[in-house]
Amino acid sequence: MAFRAPPSHLPLESDSSSRFLPSIVALMVALLTFSIVGLAALHDSVGQWSGQIEGSLSIQVPPTELANRSPAEREAALQGTVDSIIEQVSTLPGIARIEELSPDTMAALLEPWLGPDEVISELPIPRIIEVTPETGFNFDALESRLGVIAPEAVLDDHRIWIERIADVAFSVELALALLIVVLFGATMLSVVFATRSGLSIHHRIIELLHLIGAQDGYIASQFGRHNRRLAFFGALIGLLIALPVSALIGWLGLRAGWPVPSLVLSPTFIGLIVAIPFIVALVAGITANRTVLRVLHRML
Repeated sequence: MAFRAPPSHLPLESDSSSRFLPSIVALMVALLTFSIVGLAALHDSVGQWSGQIEGSLSIQVPPTELANRSPAEREAALQGTVDSIIEQVSTLPGIARIEELSPDTMAALLEPWLGPDEVISELPIPRIIEVTPETGFNFDALESRLGVIAPEAVLDDHRIWIERIADVAFSVELALALLIVVLFGATMLSVVFATRSGLSIHHRIIELLHLIGAQDGYIASQFGRHNRRLAFFGALIGLLIALPVSALIGWLGLRAGWPVPSLVLSPTFIGLIVAIPFIVALVAGITANRTVLRVLHRML
């Protein structure tokens, strides 16, 4: 097998590292996998949601100074303002779609809070116009045109919210990225401690091997293979723990109505997750090898 070490002159299998190193690596890799999946899901979800918000905006036409009029007069004045806005804004370049949210739709949205349609019709409810802009649309031009047509109208283009969401998402993504680095570093640090412990335990055997002609590279390779194998199996256990838990969280999210991020299901991301045990094992072997060489130069 690829991770089965050949016969060695060092009894490394009896070390305490053979017991605690796989457990530590398993825990670190489980946390590492959770962090990677969370980072990918957050990045993909925020990107999709921001794209949906950027693809639409709304214009609110409040019944300013119309509250004292009769319902029929108020509705007629509002409808005239809405028609004027739609007619003039639709001529701006970059407008893919513009339409008014119908009063029936507004009534259906407000009914759970304000009661039946008969009550809503007596209230000064603002009109909503939905606009779908194309890529590169000039929001400032729309705001200027709207200020001329209907100064009381309010343009909600979600840019402030997008900037705030982007700032929060960037902070969380940065924190997760730093956590991934810390977890990976802690995993390699545990390999260093386990290697040093093995060197201390087998100090006399190593001296004897040097006396009969063994080179530092040979001894380092023994530790490298041993720790590579332990790290691989520990990382595999951690991955097998993290994946079902991540799948359970994703299933609960689906039941709550959250979409599954497309990035998490991409072949590249799946390949990265599958490669985690091999990457951890490779780096652990290199770390143990270099640790042994560095310590032996000082010991002997």
